[in-house]
Amino acid sequence: MKKQFKSKRRSLSTKYKMGPIISRHEAQEFGPGKIDVIFCPEGDEVYYFKSWHHNLGNYHYLKETKPLRFKLCPFHQMKKNRQWEGEIRISNPPEKYKSQIVSTAEGVSREAYRRDPMHRILDMKTAKDEIKIYVSENQLAQKISKKILHSFKNRFSKPKIHKAKGGDPVLITMEWLAK
Repeated sequence: MKKQFKSKRRSLSTKYKMGPIISRHEAQEFGPGKIDVIFCPEGDEVYYFKSWHHNLGNYHYLKETKPLRFKLCPFHQMKKNRQWEGEIRISNPPEKYKSQIVSTAEGVSREAYRRDPMHRILDMKTAKDEIKIYVSENQLAQKISKKILHSFKNRFSKPKIHKAKGGDPVLITMEWLAK
């Protein structure tokens, strides 16, 4: 008796029921790239060559006939909508170290902004027993928490990272260790 093997290939009908196959280059966070030059009315950011830049310094193809548009950049859109991708909660920091913690977070944010104009701190709230830092990128939140942990050795608990289900937002909690 012969064994019959089933083919592992999908039939054409099941292939198109799932939808067209999208390459990884087409599946982008903000959709396909635009061909225009776009200025952000809230800041100095300019969109060209399929990404946001600090200014028009490296764009040599500007002509009077080139179409220009004004639209909020993703950072200012997130700020307007009160959205964020990363949140850091620092519990029970002593009053004398709060300014150092805030300046450390701002320093990491300045370095990230220098590399990419969309990576910044959206908002920072300082309360009596907690500091909350909201950032535009979840990787930036992780960098800030690692830098704070490294700057204040043996004074913080290890950061706990809580990721959202099916999305990018991340919550990082750190707690000051009492001595």
